[in-house]
Amino acid sequence: MNNKTKDLEKVALGVAVMFGLFWLYSIVARPHLPFSEGVNGVVGLAVLYGLGLGLFVLITKNVSKHSYTNREKGKVSIKTVFLCFLLQCTAFMVLNILTIATSIFGGTSSSTETMPMTSSMLFMLLVFNPVVEEFVFRHLFATRLLKYGERLYILASAYCFAVLHGVSVGFVHIIYTFILGLIWAYLTVKSNSVVLAILMHAISNLFNSVIIQLLFDTSMMALAAYSVLIMALGVIGLILFVKNRKKVIIDDASGLIDKQTAKDLFSNKGILLYTALTIIVMALKGIIK
Repeated sequence: MNNKTKDLEKVALGVAVMFGLFWLYSIVARPHLPFSEGVNGVVGLAVLYGLGLGLFVLITKNVSKHSYTNREKGKVSIKTVFLCFLLQCTAFMVLNILTIATSIFGGTSSSTETMPMTSSMLFMLLVFNPVVEEFVFRHLFATRLLKYGERLYILASAYCFAVLHGVSVGFVHIIYTFILGLIWAYLTVKSNSVVLAILMHAISNLFNSVIIQLLFDTSMMALAAYSVLIMALGVIGLILFVKNRKKVIIDDASGLIDKQTAKDLFSNKGILLYTALTIIVMALKGIIK
């Protein structure tokens, strides 16, 4: 077993333990705690980003760390950033299509769009989640996996980020967050920093969650018009991406994903374990409901 396989297994195992501990708390312990929802939520965050993140660091302690920020400072053009924004709209368009298709066949999809947009929720969506999630899935993954190639890092980061959303907000969000994860990992690689990914994450939450919920609470007509606008921008983003896809250079070659990288990822025992865990938890949540 080579170092790349071992390190990827440890990173995937670390994430599995980190979120597995949080899911265990959410399913088994939280319903029986005699606290308010707010306190239970804070305890959950402490379990996830305190104890869970600590275990992730412990499990990956023997993975050699490399600071990707030591490379020559990357420059990301305004044109690239704008295209990434449009592709975030494309992700939203895909989510809408999948949600409609799911509803046709009798399925349901939960989302932050149906949650009350309180001040604490705004803070979580626009500040806390972008900073902490990008720190874990873009920064920590980069320091441990980027040495094995930009493609492996981008795909592993996006996949691990996406799969866990199947547990938290439903199956159709896996594809949605996978697209977003690809965008943010790509920006991290090209900018040699996680800052731009954090900003784009916050912008995505603003446009695709906060504004939608606010419009939902005030005017359904405005919500419909806004949704059509975002989906139109998504179509434009998709067209521009297809037209310029060969200009996407990763590991000194065009294209975002290749067969060998996909094989390395999806044949990895750690990734398979992480995937199996999320499927089991999704099934358990479905049974409990």
